[in-house]
Amino acid sequence: MPRGGEGRAFLRSLGHAWDGVVETAHQQRNMRIHLVAGLLVSLLGSGVPLGFGARLALLLCTFLVLSAEVANSALEAMVDLVSPQHHESARVAKDAGAGGVLVLAAGSVVVLALVLVEAWPSMWAEQGGLVRQAALGLPLAVAEALLLAPLRRPLVLDVVLVLGGALLLLVLASFSLCLVFTVEGALLFAVAAATARRARAEPDHRKHPSGPT
Repeated sequence: MPRGGEGRAFLRSLGHAWDGVVETAHQQRNMRIHLVAGLLVSLLGSGVPLGFGARLALLLCTFLVLSAEVANSALEAMVDLVSPQHHESARVAKDAGAGGVLVLAAGSVVVLALVLVEAWPSMWAEQGGLVRQAALGLPLAVAEALLLAPLRRPLVLDVVLVLGGALLLLVLASFSLCLVFTVEGALLFAVAAATARRARAEPDHRKHPSGPT
């Protein structure tokens, strides 16, 4: 295959992978919760002086939980395809997949707690930075949560949320202590924006299924 063809195929595969993440956020409530939690972790990582090990642990935990949720969504879809009727083995497979995500999420909370305990002295010394991070970051998290919420909204509201979030990300980047976390936050916010776009493109009859006639 020519190099140009390989490049286009690779870009298409990335597009399909991105669509899988967005579809999971659109369909799965837990994924939406993890995305907001991941954004809050990125705000912590970019606004608090942390060591390399703590930063690496937070990044790995965030992306592992999100990856596990996407994989669990794929497992549920496969089980529904293979066994559309209720079957005990299908229930066990779904419960096991959800349990794996739960264990990983619980472990990530423990890691976060350990990082916060370790970083508490430096956080206390940087109270002004934390206040600024909260003042800018909480509205960003609210904007992401609204974009992810499965609610009917005017298009203009989604546009305002996306533009406002992008502006907040730019301001946060200027104060960031670790640009890797800033990029992570921007990526998670982009997933929320794409999810809102995906929801708006869904046919009305799927958003509001009609009852029996």
